[in-house]
Amino acid sequence: MRRRGPWETPTEFMREMTPVERIRPPSPEEFEERYVRASRPVILRGAIDHWPALRCWSREYFKRRFGDRSVPVIRKKGGAMYDADAGLFYERMRIADYVDQLSEARPLDLYMVFRVHEVLPEIFDDIARPAYCRDASWYRARFWFAAPDTKGPLHRDLPENLYAQVSGHKQFVMIDRRLTRMVHRHPFYSGVPNYSPVDAEEPDLLRHPRFGDAPRMLATLEPGDLFYIPSLWWHQAHSLDLSLSVNLWWARGWMVPVVRAAEAFMKVRDLKL
Repeated sequence: MRRRGPWETPTEFMREMTPVERIRPPSPEEFEERYVRASRPVILRGAIDHWPALRCWSREYFKRRFGDRSVPVIRKKGGAMYDADAGLFYERMRIADYVDQLSEARPLDLYMVFRVHEVLPEIFDDIARPAYCRDASWYRARFWFAAPDTKGPLHRDLPENLYAQVSGHKQFVMIDRRLTRMVHRHPFYSGVPNYSPVDAEEPDLLRHPRFGDAPRMLATLEPGDLFYIPSLWWHQAHSLDLSLSVNLWWARGWMVPVVRAAEAFMKVRDLKL
């Protein structure tokens, strides 16, 4: 039996969280000063309304344009997306087959997630690098195509992150990077060194008691939102309906050799993240 704390239901637990600030897109200078330097998450509403992706991305679009392409997907095993030693459970699937499964009226144990540069660079035709990271010398992107009620694991990333919600709605639970001790993270030597075993929406406090005292923030994204996730902040995403997203990682200055070293570390250890 899970001990949730003073809340009786997951809904009550979610209400306890502090909402992430939602603003109109500021100037790059203001964004850098108020949010990046302060390590402070923020939702920039309507910041990607000019992207072609807002007008064309859909199940039908990806099936028509890329249907025969084979891409990585994560398949749940025993309700989990990863093993602490082996990493995420990746396999490859044709995009058309994935879209067909999305059309079926049943829960889906698949989640399409891949690195844009390596797998489908044509996606860059439909998006534009935001002014906030346009001058970054290190830049990567990842694509997310989720069925309704798909929930990812709690984790953190080293680079700065702008998460663009193109279609559908997605909810994030956030934990400050300074509270890492509270998330019971997996060991550095594991197959998922940047992951936590805690379900941030429904934590099992008997197994993970420190998490009960961790202040949490809640961000709910709508189409057109650009969500800033500061470096090393813990976050867990939950697709509330059919969701199409792309996140944009970037680094500048002294952080560039650090993220390059992290990439090399992942390659040497063959981490499946």
